[in-house]
Amino acid sequence: MKKLFLSLILMFSSFVFAQNIAFDFAFVDAEDINAYDENLKTKFQRINQNFIDDDQILGWHVWKVINGAQTPFTHLAVSIYDMDKMDDDYTPKKWTEEFTDMTESELRDWAEKNGENRKIVFETQMVNVAEVLQEGVTTYPDIAVMNLMKAKHGKYKSYEDLEMATTKSIPKGSPRKGWSLAKRIDRIGTEMAWTHFTVDWFDKYSDFLKAASGPSGDADKNYEKMMSLRDLTNRVVLKKFIFLNK
Repeated sequence: MKKLFLSLILMFSSFVFAQNIAFDFAFVDAEDINAYDENLKTKFQRINQNFIDDDQILGWHVWKVINGAQTPFTHLAVSIYDMDKMDDDYTPKKWTEEFTDMTESELRDWAEKNGENRKIVFETQMVNVAEVLQEGVTTYPDIAVMNLMKAKHGKYKSYEDLEMATTKSIPKGSPRKGWSLAKRIDRIGTEMAWTHFTVDWFDKYSDFLKAASGPSGDADKNYEKMMSLRDLTNRVVLKKFIFLNK
């Protein structure tokens, strides 16, 4: 399991697309967000750092939903894998070996409470298709605006080609610092709620709000063609919370 969300974070396509990289996405709904945040920081971060150190994953990222009371999840956890290595035999370190300050009974009790506090809403696997960073931007910003897209069945390539043609570069000084396009690889079919997503990257949440609050306008011919190939089904704004990389 190796390099997937790195295409969303640190390097350009010449590095990322040369690899067989996949992203494992877990959308999580936490009832007590502060308690879950603490578990992520004190438990899951250490475990996933072990996976990175053992060369089993390339990275592990956690994002938190901003101002999304209507959103069915509170966190997005992303593991980055090298598909050429994900079938290798591997015996992970036991939790009792990692958390020696807790007894096995205490760990079981903690796991039970964590399981009661959070629900994995759904999981999916993605690959990156394209990305563009503004000139001078070398790392991905803290705010990710995820636009969930449902491409027309049988028109995936046409949709992806038009997305890439529409965003070839980002003007210097724009509040939008980057753009990414990814597609699902786990499932396919007309009943899918979404098949792709794009991400617009911003340094600050206020930068996104200012960019989105401009005057409304009707679609031009290019955007009309885009709408004939996909539906924008939803938008979720996320803030970087944990970012571990190889």
